[in-house]
Amino acid sequence: MKYIILVLIISFCILSCSSDNESSIINQAPLNFTEVMTFEVDTLELDMISSISENSFYITYSGDSGLNENVLKYNLSTLSQSNLTHPDVSESRQIEIINSNVYSISSNDIYIYDLDLNNLININNEYNAMRYLRAASFNNELLIVGGSDEIAKFDTITQTYNFSLSDSPYGFRDQNDGEVYNNNIYIFGGRVCESYEDFINQQCNSYNEINIYNIQNDTWTQETIPYLVHESFTDLYNDKIIVVGNKNSNQTNSFIAEYEPLTNSYSEILSNLDIANITIRGITVLNNEVFLAYADLASPMPNIITIKIVKASL
Repeated sequence: MKYIILVLIISFCILSCSSDNESSIINQAPLNFTEVMTFEVDTLELDMISSISENSFYITYSGDSGLNENVLKYNLSTLSQSNLTHPDVSESRQIEIINSNVYSISSNDIYIYDLDLNNLININNEYNAMRYLRAASFNNELLIVGGSDEIAKFDTITQTYNFSLSDSPYGFRDQNDGEVYNNNIYIFGGRVCESYEDFINQQCNSYNEINIYNIQNDTWTQETIPYLVHESFTDLYNDKIIVVGNKNSNQTNSFIAEYEPLTNSYSEILSNLDIANITIRGITVLNNEVFLAYADLASPMPNIITIKIVKASL
């Protein structure tokens, strides 16, 4: 059964200092976001991707008390929405597009459907033991990170898992998204809950790190960022990785930033969003525009939450 336990306290701090030498360099004009659409969820765990060929973005989310997973496709040419519902028993599904198919991954199974949300098939029901996972694509493979201390690989051609592609030397993390660039996967922040009580009380440890795995050489390196990141969401834009998320363990204190792998430079990006009073839930980049999913903070949060999708030109 899906659930989300949130005791959200509005943060008054735009940039939380987690180190004495924190710096925040803004190296581009502020992003001016405008609203695209809204929808309702019963959990804050969702994922979004986009397709250039369809000029559409896709979002997978729960909206009916965990009995099913909902997928929406929003076509930016026609400004129209289509929907798919499929059975689900897990929380925090992730979606990736490979070869004109959408792959929906959870700790329990993998679904596949086409870009029109048709031809739904459950192609794998092996338990991968990775909760609150994140996913990236590399050639015909799904790379699964988070909810573990290793990277798992799912080959979409043979439809088989390699559950221990590589063990991370930095330990267990979840809620940490990543992108593949130049045969490296860059994984940002993440959390570790030492106990179920820590999870319930939102007292998990967070990390100010970028863990970098070289796929070809099977080697790991690490860089740091200026603050702790409880959960991250990423997408690739040209030679940069757009990184968004929330710094605090109660999913507050949001941020928008960019990372340049070639120069190892990390910088915050200003916007017209009320960044201190929202929780960011996802990101995708399409046609030189960044699309952001977020919810307004309230105390307490309602059982049914409105997610807003906004866009800004990059």
